[in-house]
Amino acid sequence: MKLLAIRRYPIKGLAGESLTETPIMPGQTIGGDRQYALQYRDRIPPSETGWRPKKYFLQSVHTNLCSDIQIQWQADTIHLRYRDQTLSLSRDPIDQEALTRWVTMLDPSLGEFTVERLDSGFTDEAEAYVSLINQATVTAIATATATADHPERYRGNVLIDGIPAFEELNWVGQTIAIGSAEFEVVEPIVRCRATECDWNGTRTNDFLSRLDQHLQTDICGLFLRSLNQGSIAVNDPLRLIS
Repeated sequence: MKLLAIRRYPIKGLAGESLTETPIMPGQTIGGDRQYALQYRDRIPPSETGWRPKKYFLQSVHTNLCSDIQIQWQADTIHLRYRDQTLSLSRDPIDQEALTRWVTMLDPSLGEFTVERLDSGFTDEAEAYVSLINQATVTAIATATATADHPERYRGNVLIDGIPAFEELNWVGQTIAIGSAEFEVVEPIVRCRATECDWNGTRTNDFLSRLDQHLQTDICGLFLRSLNQGSIAVNDPLRLIS
């Protein structure tokens, strides 16, 4: 078993960034993952600080715009392109006004946004999990549902290889090691309509129905809780500890 790929999503809902290696800290997600999010201005969360549920933010389930915006992530800058419209921003901190103005210009029907920042990440769950996807499971789902074999559909942090499809579900409650980092396997990831978008130009509106019909599941991937300070890198071995 080995680590095939590492990805983080610096702006929640937009295209991800590939990493070759990254440090891991206990109780945290991958550094910089979902650090920023575009929050609908007319959706007021119960708390305007800290973590908020994903329904308050722009996501690919709402619009194809998210996946159609191409992004080049560089050390200090972000370059965004949508058709013939481009935008370059400083990376940290992001120019919030420029980003919200640009996104609103691309599709005014979406409304207006504010850019929110949370260093612990606007992950889908309140706890800062790392998400794991098994390439064999992705391939099995694609075959069964007659859809494209794109792991990007699941927007995971770590993509692994070397075990049969769905074998990873047997790890719940166990501890795994990748590189020098250790993780508790917390629970399977129940998928929502965001998986209709494969992030390669195709949307399958009945994807979840196909998944249920052909595989009797709505699960793909695992949530991990990081346990120690360490690091992971592409091609690192993965092993079960307990």
